Amino acid sequence: MYGADWCGDCLRAKAYFAEHKIEFDFVDLVEHEQATDVVLSRNGGVQKIPVIIFPDNSHLTEPTNADLEAKMTELAALPSPVEDDAAVVEYVVVENEDDGRFELHQDGELLSFANYSNRAGKVVAVPHVETLPHHRGAGNADRLMDGMLTQLRESGRSILPLCPFAAQHLRENPHNQDLLAKDL
Repeated sequence: MYGADWCGDCLRAKAYFAEHKIEFDFVDLVEHEQATDVVLSRNGGVQKIPVIIFPDNSHLTEPTNADLEAKMTELAALPSPVEDDAAVVEYVVVENEDDGRFELHQDGELLSFANYSNRAGKVVAVPHVETLPHHRGAGNADRLMDGMLTQLRESGRSILPLCPFAAQHLRENPHNQDLLAKDL
């Protein structure tokens, strides 16, 4: 759920989920302003909250309790995912040197990418991180960043996060802050 603590519709939706013991992640747009891009993308450029993204990648904006009830009923009617090795989702982060970007793929499909350029020494400048519109809101940019940082660490490189999302990801993951470029 993307929203804010001052939003009455957000508080009502939170109460609905709590009453029905439905787990959810809440992204506070006051604390994470860059997440507003998800709201704008899902709402066709309109700033309305809450935006609630469901496991089937559908979303509701400013839903009533009746809307939430209908969606929960719809989701409950869907077949349960098979709990075996075939149901495990594999994400792969690859470095595409020809295009100057790291890419996150799932089953061969591009989900997210981070453009980069090589700077002096072994410094990788990252000016832009993007998730393709129909894959937003599922944590794919974070998966991409984690995989990219792992590869940078393994290759002895550091990062200059010019993109606000990349910089925030590093701030929120202090165990990777040693990868920040020191001198240019």
